[in-house]
Amino acid sequence: MTTDIVVDLGLKSAEEVALLATVVDAFVQQFLGRNRQTSDAPDVMVRTAFSPDGEVSKAVIFQDRKWADAFVNFWEKQKAQDHAA
Repeated sequence: MTTDIVVDLGLKSAEEVALLATVVDAFVQQFLGRNRQTSDAPDVMVRTAFSPDGEVSKAVIFQDRKWADAFVNFWEKQKAQDHAA
């Protein structure tokens, strides 16, 4: 039995929503570039939710804590670089 590891992201702008899509792709590509064995590849699912007042929230869901932690670190670095640019 596996437990989903859910990373809830409070995205504050359309730019952050777009950045998330880019960062998820880059995270997976980075893994694939370093590892040829896909048996240890991260299982990633992104869920979108809308609040009654129209706010968008995203949850990135993993099957393994190590991938969730690695993604959070990657996301924070990418977001900081994007804000610094």
